[in-house]
Amino acid sequence: MEKRPKILVTEDEKDLAEPLCRGLIEEGFDTEVAPTGEIAFRRLSSSWDLVILDLALPDIPGESLLAHLRSQRDYPPVLILTARSSVDDKLSLFRQGCDDFLTKPFIFEELVERVRALLRRSVRVKQKVCCFENIVLDPSTYCLSDGNNEFVLTPKEAAILQLLLGSPGRVISRKELLHVVWGLKEEPETNFIAVHLFNLRKKLAQINRDGWLQTVRNSGLTFAKPEG
Repeated sequence: MEKRPKILVTEDEKDLAEPLCRGLIEEGFDTEVAPTGEIAFRRLSSSWDLVILDLALPDIPGESLLAHLRSQRDYPPVLILTARSSVDDKLSLFRQGCDDFLTKPFIFEELVERVRALLRRSVRVKQKVCCFENIVLDPSTYCLSDGNNEFVLTPKEAAILQLLLGSPGRVISRKELLHVVWGLKEEPETNFIAVHLFNLRKKLAQINRDGWLQTVRNSGLTFAKPEG
């Protein structure tokens, strides 16, 4: 029997949490509700395939839970539920490490499709380790290392770097990046890709690889040792 994905729903509004969980169970997911941040912190010690995170919890800010998740070596993708809708708010959430978000009120069918897309992209099968110029990326754990230092990337950062390290020096078009990493065929309204690239560049700089992730004007991205 195929294992049902486990989803933790952090939501304090009972009228939303209960039908949301019922719907997810009917769609083939095992779900559990954490109505407060304190309960969520305790339950995050267990293994989850995905976390649906409400930012407006009564006791602990959702951002604190997100930071706690991202501090772990192995963490699930996070889908944010929020009433915030400005571009600045959305970019801030991506900078903090969320994988996707939905603005309340939302359509349940859209949530389900976003959940499925996140789960498809985060299947924890052991993948081939990528190596280039003493850089080692383990896509199954999102760990980036230079032999002396090690950092944990977000799933999207790891996916971007894995694509680039698969063909060092080759220019990856924006269209290819969108399709492989996000499963998108069209440009999104917000420039969230720039946020992920900015954060990835900062982490690469910490292992003395500043400038290796290069933008090729009107063409895309490439990963190569800078000249000179």
